[in-house]
Amino acid sequence: MYFSIILVSLGFICFFIWYLASDTASSRRVAGLGAIIASLLIYPLDPTIKLGLDLQGGMEFLIQVQGNPNAQALDQAASVIQKRLDVYGTSELSIQPVGNNRLMVQIPGLKDSMEKSVEAQISQVAKLELRLVPANQQEILLAAAKNNGHLPFQYDQDYTILPEIEKDAKGNDVKSQIVVERQVQMSGKHVSRAWHTFSQIGQSQVDFQLDSVGAEIMAKMCENYPGRQMAIVLDDVVYSAPTLPTDPSRYIRDGSGEISGGGMTPLECEELASVMENPLENPVSIESSRTVEASLGADSIASGLRAGIIALILVVSFMVIYYRVSGFIAVLALTVNLVLLFGLLAQFHFTLTLPGIAGIVLTIGMAVDANVLIYERIRDELALGKPARSAIDIGFERAFSAIFDSNVTTLIPAAVLAYFGTGPLQGFAVTLVLGIVANLFAALVVSRNAFDWILSATEKPYLAMFQFIKSPRIDFLRLRGLGLLFSLVLLVAGAMAVGVQGQSLLGVDFKGGDAVTLAYNKAVDIGAMRETLIKAGLKDVTLQPVSGSVSGAYTMLLQTEENQGEKAVDTLAHAFPDAGFKVQLLDKIGAKVGGEMKQKAITALLAGLAGILIYAAIRFEWSYAIAAAVGQLHDVLIALSIMAILGRELTLPLVGAFLTIAGYSINDKIVVFDRIREGAHMREKGSFYEVINRSLNLTLARTIITGFTCLLATLALILFGGPVIHDFSLAMFVGIASGIYSSHFISPGLAWWLDRRGASAPPKPTSASKAVSGKKATVGV
Repeated sequence: MYFSIILVSLGFICFFIWYLASDTASSRRVAGLGAIIASLLIYPLDPTIKLGLDLQGGMEFLIQVQGNPNAQALDQAASVIQKRLDVYGTSELSIQPVGNNRLMVQIPGLKDSMEKSVEAQISQVAKLELRLVPANQQEILLAAAKNNGHLPFQYDQDYTILPEIEKDAKGNDVKSQIVVERQVQMSGKHVSRAWHTFSQIGQSQVDFQLDSVGAEIMAKMCENYPGRQMAIVLDDVVYSAPTLPTDPSRYIRDGSGEISGGGMTPLECEELASVMENPLENPVSIESSRTVEASLGADSIASGLRAGIIALILVVSFMVIYYRVSGFIAVLALTVNLVLLFGLLAQFHFTLTLPGIAGIVLTIGMAVDANVLIYERIRDELALGKPARSAIDIGFERAFSAIFDSNVTTLIPAAVLAYFGTGPLQGFAVTLVLGIVANLFAALVVSRNAFDWILSATEKPYLAMFQFIKSPRIDFLRLRGLGLLFSLVLLVAGAMAVGVQGQSLLGVDFKGGDAVTLAYNKAVDIGAMRETLIKAGLKDVTLQPVSGSVSGAYTMLLQTEENQGEKAVDTLAHAFPDAGFKVQLLDKIGAKVGGEMKQKAITALLAGLAGILIYAAIRFEWSYAIAAAVGQLHDVLIALSIMAILGRELTLPLVGAFLTIAGYSINDKIVVFDRIREGAHMREKGSFYEVINRSLNLTLARTIITGFTCLLATLALILFGGPVIHDFSLAMFVGIASGIYSSHFISPGLAWWLDRRGASAPPKPTSASKAVSGKKATVGV
């Protein structure tokens, strides 16, 4: 299987390079077709995509933090466990404080065979120490053997015997004993990095890097104790005891070290490196473990899948009806796009969650947008009387910059989020990054290759398309004041809603709540339970069937707002009296979004915004960059304001929706500004004011078509997706609608105001501006 995947992937790369290097149409057609076929084979060879807790469920561990930990200690323990478990690729796990001294860790799709290893990873304190081994070790061991295994008094004050673990030829643990000094030369707090690597003979080992203090200590050890063994002790077990160098030229002065030997497996090295780099300040123990089902619920997943299929059918139908033959090519490109995206998700073993699905939705929207850009350019060239081949060539050529810039400006924040983000931010970003790669391939290779094959068969292909907007002549800049006023009214109303409702707008993910473990004897439909709780006025309700009931045939984990747990239980008991609901456990839970996640999220978002500004300023002008960024922020705030006015709580899925809106918005703004830049550089007639208006009218059809298809898809999710994803879909609908109007009424006006050419009042329409305001407006450049 793996050999087949590698072979197909290499074939895809080779065909793609051949396609880019081809200098003849026939060669390019064959190479492009080969790359397309290879891309379609990647996913079927390994169709397994890891699903997150919200879609699949997994294992739940209840962890006790020893002592009397404060909130900071709980947050540190949660952060360390999160980093340790990333070694398994479970990047979408959930960690929540429970009560004052416990953590609830849920890991998606965990196999039974890995449960014990995960338990060891979670509970290992990772107290790393460097201790010297005495030169007379054998003498001390012999004295201990004569004293029933205990060190005699003359040795016990300065030395101790610790177990040393090595591996035999079959990989089994072989335990022995080693004598080390009681005095610790250096503690693990000075380890700044640790990672799995391989020795020169190919054996797995762990390399580590010390901070400046640790490096100084290590250098002094080499100088003071040349030739002595240095035991690397982890939780009172010696993993390695290398000999310090005797040659001064080989003294370890840069703080680099390694743990090698013993036949450690790659997974053992990964685990050891993880715990070394992330030591726990407080010891922990696992109280219980059990399996949990999908947090969205089987009913919601089925509804969401049905809504997604309906949305896809609606978008595909519109493209085929509106663009006809070209629409079929767009559907082909979209199909290749999705298959390639799912193939990449499967091959890289990324975890797919609801925010990740938001990234896929944005990818679909950008894929449709790329084809719309190309087709509208082709339409313009055909309207000027160009032959089909020339119109297609020019259409792809002139649409390329807009497609490239819009994808790159979406890729920049996505890449930053993938690197700095955690949890749902990272899941969304990774999916979006892969989606952009698939999108560029589909738009620039698949669509173009399809047209090349058609042109090889006929020089006059059927390229008729509908056109419901012909030669618009709207003075958008003159309406910028009304647009700004409308936005200010919504933003002020939203700010007032946030001020009045305050903390009540935060969901359980951000402020915590109640967690109730319910046992019951008679099966009850989860959808019916959820609907009953929502009708009772309970918000942000999560229902997860779990195993391991103490009493009763069924067990349910119910999470809701703070101080609403008892109300939820009473509501269910009254609505379903035959079920026999009994409370096994009622606890307060903390936020899923801990302090470190908040800090990383803010850092990633600011860095992503800075990246967009820098790129847009380089590719366009600083006024365009600021206007695009302000427009992006505007659309997110409008969506947030509407959700606040409607009293909808802020949850992690809603964060995914806002990120999707930001991605769609910047994509939309860049396309518009690309057309304005083109008009300005080609010195179109009229003032800069008129160039902007002309460009906005020429991109109006593209904006409406792309926005309409995205709104069509989100409307299907709203109507058929069920209550769990309703707020998510509604926020996306509002944000996309805001993006459509801000791209024409907010951002261009701001760019004109910022640009020096817009310093004076706009001139009255003259004969030079008939391309916008006259009756003889033309289509195209």
